[in-house]
Amino acid sequence: MPSISELPAQDIDLVLKGLFGFLSSVVDPLEKELEPILDDPRRYYQPDGRVVPEVQAAWRQIRRGSAAAGYYTMFVPEDIGGGGLGNVALFKTWQALYERFGPGEALAYNAVAHWATGPSTIWRYVSEEMSRDVRPQVMAGELIGSFGMSEPDAGSDAWGIKSRAVRDGDNWVISGSKQWTSWAPYADYCLVLAVTDPALAAKRRSGVSCFYVPTNSPGFTVDSVIRLFGDIGGNEAILGLNDVVVRPAQLLGELDRGFDLGMLNVTTGRIYNSARCVGMARWALKKGLAYAETRHTFGQRLNEHQSVQNLLADCAVDIFTAEATGLELARRMDAGQPVRAEAAITKLHATNAAWRVFDRVMQVHGGMGLANETGLFAGMHKARTLRIADGPDEILRRTIARELISHGL
Repeated sequence: MPSISELPAQDIDLVLKGLFGFLSSVVDPLEKELEPILDDPRRYYQPDGRVVPEVQAAWRQIRRGSAAAGYYTMFVPEDIGGGGLGNVALFKTWQALYERFGPGEALAYNAVAHWATGPSTIWRYVSEEMSRDVRPQVMAGELIGSFGMSEPDAGSDAWGIKSRAVRDGDNWVISGSKQWTSWAPYADYCLVLAVTDPALAAKRRSGVSCFYVPTNSPGFTVDSVIRLFGDIGGNEAILGLNDVVVRPAQLLGELDRGFDLGMLNVTTGRIYNSARCVGMARWALKKGLAYAETRHTFGQRLNEHQSVQNLLADCAVDIFTAEATGLELARRMDAGQPVRAEAAITKLHATNAAWRVFDRVMQVHGGMGLANETGLFAGMHKARTLRIADGPDEILRRTIARELISHGL
């Protein structure tokens, strides 16, 4: 199997062919081996809410193998050792993955680095020491992380952060708590945002810095795993930071400019989540089309009823427009254009479109749409959470309106 370095970067279809070849040879056997665990939440999660060690070990094996083949880091900038494929490739890749594997927690999703847990543009801005000692391990899939911004009183209003980093000689001492920190239960490190200049932070201009904090640091605790939508486990956590000492080399970027780094991730997160939604919606519509073709009612195939045709057609409209919007956003990002409003528009439309598609396809299935075996409930569950993650609908509309008022169309 060729490595990504041997593939022409401009041909995304060839990249995807190579990636799916890796998934077939490496990931599919693991999926089959772990199928009894992956299909049973009572075996997938431990009593404390964490995923069982066997699955965590599979994640690690996939990351390492994909990193060795070049797929894991294919969206990471070239100047720090990645493939530098850009945002159009990112959008198409995540769309293709979710179209094939659907809304569940498929092992395949570990084959490509996620902006919050793996290497991304933010790793350009680490110290010389970290670029030498830590970044290679992150690039190789040996270490995974989490991004600690949200707090009990600082969600959409990120300037409400209360965690503080106070100087102690050359070091910093961080105290506070974090909430909704995705993948923290399994992370080797957390990129923690903390107030370093309260006066500047109070003016909502700067004064917040970003620190690399290993999760085995004294005073760093995972206080609980957050369970969502009735799940018996989860990927989010509440963290405690109790006088955690970090060295100067663990500061990312400029002092007091941590939100600048955070915004790099937020924009990437919005295009990533939009691509996920398009892929999941395509996966769902395929199920709806197949069911409507084989199911008969009142002497006709289901897809011959006008009411069902309307549902399917509306799904196609939502998917087409969400995909077109996402690809246009990706092109503008790759061209270096400002995309504050466009990223908000794309994420707002894609997440709501996916929610509508799953609702309609469940309706097409009738009672079967409610059955766990179809996976449609899992998709609706996922689509609903994505209407909040990385910016809820209301904040996105606020961003769009402010950009319109300031800059027009």
